[in-house]
Amino acid sequence: MRRQSKMLLVSAASLIVILIVAIQVIEFSRKLNQHVVNLTDEQARLIIKNELPIGTSKLSVKRFLDTKKWFYADDGSIVQAIVYDASHSFLVRTDIVIRFSFDSKDELKSYEIKHFLTGP
Repeated sequence: MRRQSKMLLVSAASLIVILIVAIQVIEFSRKLNQHVVNLTDEQARLIIKNELPIGTSKLSVKRFLDTKKWFYADDGSIVQAIVYDASHSFLVRTDIVIRFSFDSKDELKSYEIKHFLTGP
């Protein structure tokens, strides 16, 4: 009877260890497949439409980008901004690039939004 008790105890302990490992593997797998979205193209488009109407001055656009902490480069009639890590999963990161075009009076005439899939 003593040997059976030991075997039962070892079996129960093994089962507990297997369950704990299985739970950890499932949790790790869930985290790997999680897709975190910080900003979508559509959200960026809506923000810009509401806060930067056509005709907005270049200075106001740059101030807006500064407040959002979106990196940008001013190339004369074009200001190109990038939103790093707009969304990400285990293997893919998405950045959003926004290209603002200005007329000769430095007023916003159009903008274009694209997303780029990059590495981790």
